[in-house]
Amino acid sequence: MDNDTNLNGVFRHAWSPKYVTKFTNMPGHSMVQLEQEVNGSDYSLNFKTMNANPLEMTGLYMASYLQSVTQKLVVGSEIVLQRPTRDMEETAMSLVGKYTGSDYIATVQFQGMGAIQTSYYQRINEKVDFGVELNLMAQGGRREAVATVGGKFDFRQATFRGQIDTTGRVSAVLEEKMAPGFSFLISGDLDHMKGQSKFGIGIMLSA
Repeated sequence: MDNDTNLNGVFRHAWSPKYVTKFTNMPGHSMVQLEQEVNGSDYSLNFKTMNANPLEMTGLYMASYLQSVTQKLVVGSEIVLQRPTRDMEETAMSLVGKYTGSDYIATVQFQGMGAIQTSYYQRINEKVDFGVELNLMAQGGRREAVATVGGKFDFRQATFRGQIDTTGRVSAVLEEKMAPGFSFLISGDLDHMKGQSKFGIGIMLSA
C-alpha cells in the first residue's frame, strides 16, 4: 500500500520447476497482469498480458523466447503487441543477448526505432550486489540516454535495495524478515525532476 492508499498485490505459484504462473493486480494504476513461464533444459518461454480483454482482443501482449547457445551465452527475442482499442494496433520486436560469468551478468537488448538497453550486474560478495543499466534512444534528431546505478545489501534480518538514475530519480526498498516466510516491506520513490514522491508499505508471504 502506498501513500495514496493504493493496494497492490502479487501472487506467484510454481506448478512445477518447469511451469510458473504470476498474477499482479494494481487497482490504483488500473493494471492487471498475468504471466506464464515455461523453463526447459536449455530454453525458456514467457507469456505476459496486461489489461487483456479476450472478447475485444485489446490490451498488451508480450511473448519472449531465450535459447542457450553455450553454458554462458543466451540469445533470444521478444514480441510486443499493443491494442489499446480494436482499431489501433502496434507491434514491436527486439533481440536480446545475455552473458553470464562466474560472478557477473552482462545483457544487451536491441529494440525498434533505434533503442538500445544494456546492463551489467556484479556480485561483490555474499551480501552485496551492484548493477548498472544504460538506456539509449537515437531516433531522427532525438538523442537521449539514461543511466541507472543500484545495489542490494543483505543483513542478518533485512535486505536493502536502492537505485538512482541520471534524471534524479531515487528509489529504495527495505525488506525486514519478521519470521520464516513472512516479511515486512517499506518502499520509497523520489523523482526530483517531476517533484513527485511516493511511499509505501507491504507484506510478503512465501511458502
